[in-house]
Amino acid sequence: MILQLIVTGIVFGCKYALLAVSFGIIFKVTKTFHFAHASIYTVGAYCSFLLFQRLRIPLGLSLILGIIGASLAGWIVESLLYKPLRRINATHEAILIASLGLMIVIEMLIILFVGDGPQTVGYNSKLFTLGNIAFTSIQVYSVVTGVVLIVTLLWFLAKTKMGRTMEAVADNPELADLVGIGVDRIFNYAFLIGSGLAGVAAVLALLDKGIDPFAGTMPATMAFIAVIMGGVESILGGALAGFILGIAINLCVIGFSSEWQYLVTFLLVIILIIIRPQGLLMRRRG
Repeated sequence: MILQLIVTGIVFGCKYALLAVSFGIIFKVTKTFHFAHASIYTVGAYCSFLLFQRLRIPLGLSLILGIIGASLAGWIVESLLYKPLRRINATHEAILIASLGLMIVIEMLIILFVGDGPQTVGYNSKLFTLGNIAFTSIQVYSVVTGVVLIVTLLWFLAKTKMGRTMEAVADNPELADLVGIGVDRIFNYAFLIGSGLAGVAAVLALLDKGIDPFAGTMPATMAFIAVIMGGVESILGGALAGFILGIAINLCVIGFSSEWQYLVTFLLVIILIIIRPQGLLMRRRG
């Protein structure tokens, strides 16, 4: 049973890790606590669902278009909400409240035009067994896709010109602006990349369990926690914390009922933050 819980925890952890790096790249570059990221996740899944079910577009193409839709939705939110707020020097608290409000609006619009019930695309996932461990093909796809995308993002930030430019903006946006780097343009790229990664997690969830208007809330919350656990400046730390959270949540059922999973996990998070407030992979600053 423990091995089965660990395998399931890795699947959960991969989703949290992918969402953590998708939120982390946005926060690292723009310093915007983009709580509406949960709704961008949901928008990506619903784009794929509507294209497949209503317009009869092939499933594979619908999934790709859903990811693109999530990426564009994130860019639109940055352009029409966050950028104007930053121009009038809105406080971080005001931007956070605006982000929460937008999340509620998007959820209500989905309920109004699509409905509040769960939606699926009827994907038949194959079941595999390895001894006493069972897993599905979509779980394999989720883990492989998540790991590949996280490694690719880390390589992109470390080895490419655009990635190093994003790191420079994240470190000192004022100085980057003075030397001619278009900070607004880099912010747009951060939202496009981060929202696209959230879209990937969303369409994988759509294939696995389906989607509903509030489906992004808990995964995004766990991703936010993973970013804090890993260190808000560390993309790798957020990914590592996401995997730890996924495994911890599933292993909690050994000693507790499923209703206590998140409570026990949050207590563990609080203890970790007390011990290492700077994050798992960040050094303590003086």
